[in-house]
Amino acid sequence: MKYFSTNNPNHKVSLAEAVIKGLAPDNGLYMPERIPVLPQDLMMEFSEMSFQEIGYAIISALFSEDLSASQIRELVDHTLTFDAPLVQVEEDVYSWNCFMDRLWRSRTLEHDFAPS
Repeated sequence: MKYFSTNNPNHKVSLAEAVIKGLAPDNGLYMPERIPVLPQDLMMEFSEMSFQEIGYAIISALFSEDLSASQIRELVDHTLTFDAPLVQVEEDVYSWNCFMDRLWRSRTLEHDFAPS
């Protein structure tokens, strides 16, 4: 899949280039050409899955054209080394517990998922 600059949709790069460069030369953000829709039945299983299992499912949906299954497993295993359990917010609505707890206290949530 290709990734385009939000400032110039004609500027497209590979996943590797988008990750390495971070920003497009025109200071745009890189966005995927398409964002796959996760199957409803998979999302309904999230409440029964670990954070890492959810990570495998989502990263596979987004990057399986560019990364092998072993690369996806290595990426998730390396980055999601902690748990973030889902909590039910209301009927059929779930959220990660740390989001609900800290969203109102912080402008960004990057510290919630940064390794210590």
